[in-house]
Amino acid sequence: MIVSIITPFHNCPELLPDYEKAVQGAQVIAIDNASDPDTASKLEAMVSRLGNGSVYVRNNENVKFGKANNQGLALADGEIVVFMNSDIKATGNWLDRVQNAKKGAFYSPTSGVRTVDDQVLRYLEGWCIFGHKSDFEMIGGWNETDFPGIYWEDNELCYRAEKAGLLLKQAILPLQHLSNYTSRRTKGAYDFSEANHAVFERIVREGKNG
Repeated sequence: MIVSIITPFHNCPELLPDYEKAVQGAQVIAIDNASDPDTASKLEAMVSRLGNGSVYVRNNENVKFGKANNQGLALADGEIVVFMNSDIKATGNWLDRVQNAKKGAFYSPTSGVRTVDDQVLRYLEGWCIFGHKSDFEMIGGWNETDFPGIYWEDNELCYRAEKAGLLLKQAILPLQHLSNYTSRRTKGAYDFSEANHAVFERIVREGKNG
């Protein structure tokens, strides 16, 4: 079974060796969100080495997380897709476990909860979310229009998934996430966090009252 891994990239070429080791055997769709020329060149070379129908997409501006993920989703050949950050290391064979994903559910190694007006909402953390491509398409992919910046998109995706009847499941994988590695090195990455939080809460309230 083909697994497609979709990853937005923005600079930080030092992450590529560990990333490349982790994704061997999958189709990788690398969405380059306006990285510098050195990183872009290394990304193209990595994609060429990986084979398996891997694809390099260059955006001349940073289109952010949601739109980049949707670009990758449209190009994915795999029955199962993995949305994964670039700041990861594999500590074992994790792709075999991903191939066991069942339809009707989204999976992630890590999860959390949010509370909006006393309503407790589960979510899967966006650094690694996977499931069947058809399930992501069924809910319309990632919300690329409502959030002014990055963060909280994974909360909103999971909110829509549960409303559509999909399950949210934690799946322990031998992956290490270098949390916030790229965002700490990206100017303005946190500028819209509070605004995105407010957007998420508005969407939940509208859904509750709609």
